[in-house]
Amino acid sequence: MNQPLIKVDTVTKHFVRKTDVAERIAIRAGLAEEPKIVHALDEVSLEIAKGEVVGLVGESGCGKSTLGRVVAGMLPVTAGSVARDGQDIATLKGRAAKANRLATQIIFQDPMSSLNPRKKVGEIIGEAPRLHGIVPRGEVPALVEKLMGQVGLDPAMVNRYPHQFSGGQRQRIGIARALAVNPDFLVCDESIAALDVSIQAQVINLLVQLKKDLGLTLLFISHDLSVVRYISDRVVIMYLGRVVESAPTDQIFDRPRHPYTQALLEEIPRIDRRGHRFNTVKGEIPSPVNPPKGCHFHPRCPFAMDICRQERPPLVTAETGHTVACHLNAGTGQLPATTEQQTQQGVTQ
Repeated sequence: MNQPLIKVDTVTKHFVRKTDVAERIAIRAGLAEEPKIVHALDEVSLEIAKGEVVGLVGESGCGKSTLGRVVAGMLPVTAGSVARDGQDIATLKGRAAKANRLATQIIFQDPMSSLNPRKKVGEIIGEAPRLHGIVPRGEVPALVEKLMGQVGLDPAMVNRYPHQFSGGQRQRIGIARALAVNPDFLVCDESIAALDVSIQAQVINLLVQLKKDLGLTLLFISHDLSVVRYISDRVVIMYLGRVVESAPTDQIFDRPRHPYTQALLEEIPRIDRRGHRFNTVKGEIPSPVNPPKGCHFHPRCPFAMDICRQERPPLVTAETGHTVACHLNAGTGQLPATTEQQTQQGVTQ
């Protein structure tokens, strides 16, 4: 097999609130509790091949954005490693570290908060290539015009400020800024969530076209399964800091093997499901400060067994390219039928 562009190897990420001197003294004296630890990522492993679009899906608070920032090098890992082209990015120094930072760019959810409101669009897009010497100072205006045209913006608007653009246009500015340093890997962190539906389609089509034209690799983080199905080659499902299922897009949507994936897919609105009563996944996602023992999903799982409450299920290969972390897949390799499948078979629960 070819070496993956990105390899996330058993990455764990914890967040702990820093304490001042007075708090540390109080803790030692037994007058205060130790700061709580947020378990954002729990031994996450993931590979992204060059030219691939990987959709990362899960409920809010599952660790999607944290994983995206770890992969982009914005956050250090607590344990594990993130490798790019076989090199651990945490060990890169000097020019190698700079090259990695430039080659991996992130597009954020809210374009207004990620763009400097005091700078004109031309300055925003052209700042990084100028500072890093990617193009001579005199060629920056031409590069900015080229990038604006590439993302569907009128170059004549180069002297406007971010607040003078619509939400969709601001996101295009964010994409142009990311492309200005010639990256080959983009992390799209809920990059269409704040946009109107019609504008979402335009931005998604833009990303698809840029991927083809520039040979980009994408980690597309989203909670919208319909969009993920359209853009992704492979889908990774996360729940409370863990990867619970990963497979090519068609396999995930046609043959989901984890109860959480099944629950998510059953609630996607479709024309052929008129009369279907849609419900959210039962229960609330547990706190990452105190995650459940065993399988994190067992408090909400309709198929939970005793072993689910005690032991963490390993990621196992259910079929070619399809991995799942569920005790129900051990031995048989097959989950109970989904509600929709049972209905089609005339089985009542």
